[in-house]
Amino acid sequence: MTLPTMEIHDVVARAEPLGEFRRYRYASSLRRRYEKLARFPEHYLVFGDAICSFNPVYGQGVTVAAEEALTLQQCLRAGSNDLARRFFRAAAKIVDIPWEIAVGNDLRHPDVKGARPPMLRFINWYIGKLHLAATRDSTLATAFLKVVNLTMPPSTLLSPVIARRVWQGNRKPGLSVPSPAIEAASRNSASS
Repeated sequence: MTLPTMEIHDVVARAEPLGEFRRYRYASSLRRRYEKLARFPEHYLVFGDAICSFNPVYGQGVTVAAEEALTLQQCLRAGSNDLARRFFRAAAKIVDIPWEIAVGNDLRHPDVKGARPPMLRFINWYIGKLHLAATRDSTLATAFLKVVNLTMPPSTLLSPVIARRVWQGNRKPGLSVPSPAIEAASRNSASS
């Protein structure tokens, strides 16, 4: 078994397909930098995938589009003067973090073409270590999910508290610090 827990194994082992097998195809993530244009057609805007289309595996596209829609609403409340420039600058800030997450993760795979500067290589190494430790530490798993679900900034994964848990979770398995939730679940299952 290569799954992190028996519970996942049990679910997968009993699962039945909902339909026919379908092939997954996605060429690449694509970001258009409208905020860098000197001019944009008046009375015309784009948002969502027309600004940035993400690999659907990461589940960020709808969240980013919703945030862009709220931003567009704020921009419209401020008036239509210079609307495209104001909106595209604000939308670029919304896209920056999920774009870095998606592209950075894609570059973990050796077949993906692209530059891998030292900082990106470090982050990808660290996230790999975080993933390993998170299989036994729900605090780490929750922190990671908050980042990928865009409710917390990526910098929170580098906080001293999280970094220490990552380090401890990658020591010999007997020496790692389990999360309080995992300890409680173990005590409850032992007392049953």
